[in-house]
Amino acid sequence: MDILIEDYRRLLNDLGEVYQRNIFKSMESDHRIVGIVGPRGIGKTTYILNYLRDNYANNLQALYVSADDLYFSENTLLSAAREFIDRYDGRVLCIDEIHKYPNWGQELKNIYDKYKNLKVIFSGSSSIDLIREKYDLSRRAILKHMPGISFREFLEMKTDRKFPIFSLDEIIDNGINIASELASTPKLIGWFNEYLQVGYYPIFNSYNDHDDIYQALVGIMEKGIYIDIPSYYKIRSSTIPVFKKILNFIYSSPPSSINVNRVAKSLKKDHSDVTRYLEMLRDSGLLRFLLIDKTGHALMRNTEKVFLNNTNLFYAIEHELGKGMDKGAVRELFALTCLENTHLKPAYSKVGDLKCQNFLFEIGGKNKSTKQIRESNNAYLLLDDILIGSDKRIPLYLLGFLY
Repeated sequence: MDILIEDYRRLLNDLGEVYQRNIFKSMESDHRIVGIVGPRGIGKTTYILNYLRDNYANNLQALYVSADDLYFSENTLLSAAREFIDRYDGRVLCIDEIHKYPNWGQELKNIYDKYKNLKVIFSGSSSIDLIREKYDLSRRAILKHMPGISFREFLEMKTDRKFPIFSLDEIIDNGINIASELASTPKLIGWFNEYLQVGYYPIFNSYNDHDDIYQALVGIMEKGIYIDIPSYYKIRSSTIPVFKKILNFIYSSPPSSINVNRVAKSLKKDHSDVTRYLEMLRDSGLLRFLLIDKTGHALMRNTEKVFLNNTNLFYAIEHELGKGMDKGAVRELFALTCLENTHLKPAYSKVGDLKCQNFLFEIGGKNKSTKQIRESNNAYLLLDDILIGSDKRIPLYLLGFLY
């Protein structure tokens, strides 16, 4: 236990200045077990340590541990919680990367049932949402999903200025005025292009060179494939390389042509297996689906387009493979990511690229015409490489101010 406390104190001392995301406030809860979930590398550890520093900096009743610490090769989480309570009257136990610990669900349930005054905050992949049901954690634990950095947040970190959050309705109704004010920001379009390439993960602040960021992003993808997925699902080791092939295939194909049958045929794999692999990659934070019906339950039958999880992964794979990407897919994915990360429900549309709430959107470059959507009500163009726009022409970057 003493070594865990020493390591925790060292981490707090080494924690530098942390950009205070708006999302941090929504992560907090009075619930006794709270899970912070999201893709690998999205900033969950930094959030937890920052939370502890802000609220329990010199308080021995709070403790941070990582579930992959060697300490837990000989000790259980349950015994650590018991000792923490007995020795320090522990009240807050933060467990990072809980999915690295075998049988975490059962022990978390036992901790909840045995120690009524102990609050547990844990971090892990979104796949935890699937597994927590096994131990009836659904009524004990609540999950808070952490999205990647928004363009607004990226811009604040790069310019040391503050920018407001706008709702989708505000962007639609008042987009010209909003964009006119934002247009005074020096190199705004340049910052947006850089964000698409490297700005979604907080690691952009740790490297000076894009090549280094891309290598780190490839590492995130490979750890998701070779570590996270095997830790959640019972799969043969011979299957693991298939996941990387799927990512490369999706990168190389226009999203409109990606479906389960095509992926299965390309990889010479069974349809049902490929369906399961795609869902694993989605749940591990490496893919994102655009659904036909936002309320549908038959997931893969309801999926019209399959994307990489965010635009940075497109550029990382481009750097790794050395081949060009579909810029249209990058634009569509940016819009989809912004809307989903704001808890809106975008869905596929046969007319235009996607629909959300009562709005229809066609996405493209600055020269895109309204021909495809001119017969539709509440239809708008989301356009790249424009600063201000006009009545039906909205700068794509404005969606980056939704959160």
